[in-house]
Amino acid sequence: MSGKQFVKGAESVSRFEIKRYGYTLTLEISPDEQECYCYYEPSTIGGTPLTYAELQAHLAQFKINDGVVPEAVSSLLNSAVSAKSVSRLFLARGIPMIPGEDGHIAIGVSDELAEAEPEEGAGIVDFRRVQAFLNVDAGELVATIISPGPGTPGKTVTGKTVPPLAGAPVKLEIGQNVRLSDDGLTVLSLATGRVCLRENVISVEDVYEIDGNVDFKVGNVAFKGYVEVKGDVLDGFFVKATKGIKVRGNIGVCTIESDGDISFCGMSGQGTGKVLCGGSITANFISDAVIECAGDVTAEVEIRSSHIKCLGAISVNKGGLTGGEYFALAGVECANLGSRTALRTRVVAGVHYADLEELNCLFNELKALVAEFTAAPKGTVDMKAFAQKRALVTERTQEVRSRIYEQCNPKINVKKVLYEGVSITLGMISDNILEERKGPVSIIENSIEGGFRFLGMTPLSFKAHMIEQTFKQQQQLEQQRVRSNIQEAGA
Repeated sequence: MSGKQFVKGAESVSRFEIKRYGYTLTLEISPDEQECYCYYEPSTIGGTPLTYAELQAHLAQFKINDGVVPEAVSSLLNSAVSAKSVSRLFLARGIPMIPGEDGHIAIGVSDELAEAEPEEGAGIVDFRRVQAFLNVDAGELVATIISPGPGTPGKTVTGKTVPPLAGAPVKLEIGQNVRLSDDGLTVLSLATGRVCLRENVISVEDVYEIDGNVDFKVGNVAFKGYVEVKGDVLDGFFVKATKGIKVRGNIGVCTIESDGDISFCGMSGQGTGKVLCGGSITANFISDAVIECAGDVTAEVEIRSSHIKCLGAISVNKGGLTGGEYFALAGVECANLGSRTALRTRVVAGVHYADLEELNCLFNELKALVAEFTAAPKGTVDMKAFAQKRALVTERTQEVRSRIYEQCNPKINVKKVLYEGVSITLGMISDNILEERKGPVSIIENSIEGGFRFLGMTPLSFKAHMIEQTFKQQQQLEQQRVRSNIQEAGA
């Protein structure tokens, strides 16, 4: 390639006319010297036509050495031999320079919703996936700043080098919760949240506000931070947030999940709507929902026909707990428990639901072990191995039963009415309520006589074991008094 560089000059075409006895040849070079056209006119008074050697000499004279199109040369010479005119034949082309790629921002975070897509959904358009959620933790890479490219030089038809235009550097502004690295090439997160790039401003946001409903306009939400929905969450959508969720409206047949607290007005889950909460839940009403909660579940008006498992307390301030199953490690309190229509209601208080599930698995394992032993022909069972397996299951069962939790409170408070037919489990004691009782009443285990103890209602903060301990102390004092009286009478 020639060492000469092309310098853009006037915006005019360069024309070179060559007159010979037999023809006139005109060469026309574009202002950027990237194209060369030719015109050919045969003479009307005789003479010899243009030859290949003459064409080569003419091109060399005007330094048109690069990019000559062989097909165009053949067409020109054929027309010359046939004494035909040629008008604006594309004869040579240069190599255009390629501008450098502009600098840009390469986001270093994958879309959490894309990662969550099930394999069987491949090839199916999910209309609930409307936006991307690029979630990061503090200290993670947010983006890399890609420098502009230098570009690739070009070449004119006259052999000059066309210098490339360098790409433009990226214009980036650092927003909240991010910082630029010392070398200026990467952006790092200062907080957990969602990466947002608006025009040339990059930031990490840990609060996501939705002005209306979670619907097909907003789509599913998977956010590392706190989410506030000012409308409803419609059927079929899910909202997941690490730091908590607040829904000012209602929740339908959907999935709500957070490591923090969750609050909403009401929920009608139709038996499949689900809430998974690492904190506590507060609501106005809950109906036909499946809930698993690490803290308390509190409803203002009613909880109906739901399946709730929590490691805190279940409380209904004004209304009833009706229908469904409820597991609360820290106790239960409501205005009414059960219903006049005998809608099946089961309440388990003072039991870790995961322990209960584990015990059920162990009981089934032991049952299967005994059944296998019983069905085996005599003499074919290793009694020692069977005894070891049974002892191991028994040991594991005892270990589960011996677990102690500080928040454990096998206690149920009913402010107004405890209806007939309610199934109650307090710790390891279960029974059905055979007749309606008026409240306010606290129900705890009667460890002295067996069954339940029905008392005047005390707050859930007064734990069952403390109350029962008082009765045990009274019994001991009474026994001591009786013994003393017997001893005095004998004397």
